[in-house]
Amino acid sequence: MRIFSSNIFHQTWSTLFLAGASILGPLEGWSQGSTAMESNILVLEHFTNASCAPCAQQNPTFQSLMRNNPGRAVAVRHHVAWPGLDSMYLANPADPTNRVNYYGVTGVPALRLGRFALSTTMNQSTLETWYNITPANWIYDLETNLVGAGPDSVQITGTVYSLSTPDSGNRLVMVLAEDSIYYPPPGQPGGGLPGNNGERLFPMVTRRILPDTNGIAVGSGAVPTSFSFKTRLASRWRLPHLYLTGFVQNGTTKQVHKGFKLRLGYNIHTGVEESTLSKAGISVQLFPNPASTSAQIRLLGWENRSENTGRPQVHLQDAAGRRLPNLFQWTSEHTLSLDLETVPAGLYHLEVLTPGKAPVYSKLLVTKP
Repeated sequence: MRIFSSNIFHQTWSTLFLAGASILGPLEGWSQGSTAMESNILVLEHFTNASCAPCAQQNPTFQSLMRNNPGRAVAVRHHVAWPGLDSMYLANPADPTNRVNYYGVTGVPALRLGRFALSTTMNQSTLETWYNITPANWIYDLETNLVGAGPDSVQITGTVYSLSTPDSGNRLVMVLAEDSIYYPPPGQPGGGLPGNNGERLFPMVTRRILPDTNGIAVGSGAVPTSFSFKTRLASRWRLPHLYLTGFVQNGTTKQVHKGFKLRLGYNIHTGVEESTLSKAGISVQLFPNPASTSAQIRLLGWENRSENTGRPQVHLQDAAGRRLPNLFQWTSEHTLSLDLETVPAGLYHLEVLTPGKAPVYSKLLVTKP
């Protein structure tokens, strides 16, 4: 089942068991926020170490900023080799080291938003600025299915494409992270610290970069890139606390685009432009997207209209803004079908005009075999 708005989610698994040695403190495991899916968000890369004293001083304030901005930003934590012991780094030294070398990080704490080096002491206003100027040109259509006994693996299937084909040489980077890892005091079950800076709670810890540190080549995004791969889950990882985060990044310039955060076992489609939809009081689900022969449109919030409000007009526009002949058929009070059999491949705009409301626009990519 696919999901098409960050306000809606569906759980495809029901009962999961905690496994391994990670210990979860009371109310501490959701320090990054327990939202099952977030779309079009900043994905920050935070470099830290459990024996770094400045990290311990700055992390609480930075974490508070992240906790207060669900749906806007998430930070994945790459635990590095210095200045001292860090058991989370030792659990997977290769992947964090790859990102350290990619950015040329020489000290911690360090924070990156692609090619930009930020500060973990930044305030809300600074975060808002980066949120507003970071492009959201890419559509992520992903399914994560837990498989095997336990389950012991996750199958990740998806399609990625760009709405504006900004440049070439882009790659999809996905990080599997655990939120959060808590170490009880010495003497308690699972007790003992991972380093010597006194920190006990570690949110969104990088467990693995998927499918590997090279990411997935997606080019300019003009042609959708599809992929499917399976990766094993370590028994010590706690399944209900595993999140897949991802973003598109230019391999040369290191420019990043807004990405997503998705709890394993859930699906996401980031194609709905919610900032525009909120002005109209309704939202639109458009699926599948990309589509080939047909698509379905669902108007959410339309049931709350006043009795004298007329039915909305729905149009499909080509890249030049020309409206195509009527291709829609109402199938219920607030759903329509769209016939694409005669529509050439390309990027189109869906326009929904509701009396007394601001227009709603969404994008549809039509592909042909």
